[in-house]
Amino acid sequence: LEELDVLIIGSGPAGYVCAIRAAQLGLKVCCVEKSKLGGTCLNIGCIPSKSLLHSSQIYDQARHYETMGISFSSVSFDLKKIMQAKD
Repeated sequence: LEELDVLIIGSGPAGYVCAIRAAQLGLKVCCVEKSKLGGTCLNIGCIPSKSLLHSSQIYDQARHYETMGISFSSVSFDLKKIMQAKD
């Protein structure tokens, strides 16, 4: 079993920053995460929700482009692809 200087519980926004700084200071670091590395913000919170919001904004803008002289035969969205892009 390897000895560590710092054990960080959680790899979310605070955990990974703490791990990076501790490593920069020359400490032996280990991050423990109960789920996916990156925590809530990276995997289901801030970043994925911003991706979904961005897709919805593009869709909304495209629906109004005709007033600017840009037209499409149709504007639609594919929720499955939007969800894949989020991940």
